[in-house]
Amino acid sequence: MRTSFVTVTGVLALALLAGCTVKQVEPPSVAGPSTLARAITMVANKDTLFQNGVDFAEILVTSSGPTGQQQNIPLRAEILIGGVAQDFGTLNTKTLTTPTTLRYTAPNASPLAAGQVAQVVTIAVTPTDSGDFRGEIGRHLDLRLLPQGVILPTNPSLTAAFTVTPPSPQAFATASFDASATTNGTTACNNACSYSWNFGDNTSGSGITTTHEYRTVGAFQVTLTVTDSRGSQATTVRAVNVTASTPPTALFAISPTPVGVNQDIFFNAEQSRATLPRRIVSYGWNFGDGRTGSGVTVTKSFTTVGTYNIVLTVTDDAGATGQATQSLGVTANAGMVATLVFSPTTGLTTATEINFDASGSTSTNPIVEYKFNWGDGSSEELQPGPINKHRFTRAGTFIVRVTIKDSLGRTATAVSAAVTIS
Repeated sequence: MRTSFVTVTGVLALALLAGCTVKQVEPPSVAGPSTLARAITMVANKDTLFQNGVDFAEILVTSSGPTGQQQNIPLRAEILIGGVAQDFGTLNTKTLTTPTTLRYTAPNASPLAAGQVAQVVTIAVTPTDSGDFRGEIGRHLDLRLLPQGVILPTNPSLTAAFTVTPPSPQAFATASFDASATTNGTTACNNACSYSWNFGDNTSGSGITTTHEYRTVGAFQVTLTVTDSRGSQATTVRAVNVTASTPPTALFAISPTPVGVNQDIFFNAEQSRATLPRRIVSYGWNFGDGRTGSGVTVTKSFTTVGTYNIVLTVTDDAGATGQATQSLGVTANAGMVATLVFSPTTGLTTATEINFDASGSTSTNPIVEYKFNWGDGSSEELQPGPINKHRFTRAGTFIVRVTIKDSLGRTATAVSAAVTIS
């Protein structure tokens, strides 16, 4: 099997040299929707024909979309010589839809001596479903035509061989291909041969060593074609199993905790890591309340008491993802503590003015209000400061309460020890 711009050439003598030629077609990169985003593959059952009017090659034409699914694409087929369309030989059809088999039959031998030379015939197919195929780029496969009497060189001692490192590479990681095990007889071929690679994913390469990066997971048939100095060729094919890349690790921290209603909460995913040489390219957040966010760090508050599952999804540049989940409880007054003490504590009478102190109260947000309830039926007192005084007008035991409110409107209440008035 020869890999390159699949050349179908007619050859004399070795018509029995049946081979399989695969056309490597690389879909061009595009910025928007285009038929160029799909792959069209042309595979010929042989790449060399005799120019005798009867020898033919059958070309399997298939197509697939960006995700590898088979597509049915209408095509226009033509024969090119030196890039110019000519009826040099015949096609069984010039309008086809993938998948299908296209047959090219070689022309009759030239009666002129000058015509008794090998030629390259290019079979081109062009998508016609875009409305104006003149803007399309054709996909090509070359066949070599040999006049009667030409004998292809053979070299049964030429053996193609190669290794892949690692044997099962990950998608989006670099795989190394080495054909230095290729031999010509008992001698390593090395630079005395040329090397052509088909990586099985519509891409190709050349050289005794080369590298390749697969973009999808799957099993790919890699073909190495070796050509010696006389033009003899040897081919070997082996399957390379491409595995999924190691996913990134998602980690995040939440602060502060505990968390209250309407309180700003900070989510930080800086501890997330991708597996080298990959890098994280996106951070997606799901806060469990129907809202989402993005970025390494985000800030959010919750308006309702409850328990929420926070999910972080990180994605690396190979498309692999990792997730982390934490449960977050949101309470009405998390982070608020009210305290109340009084003095003096003994010898209290109706003539004693007692000091009440709530300055030990704390909150994650500023406390803006202190409300004192004296427990003796008198009016509550509302003030911005934590210190207050009160004189009880009758004997008895009283429980005093203070309720604090922060800038978010959250509240917390503390009660004093029993205040006994004699």
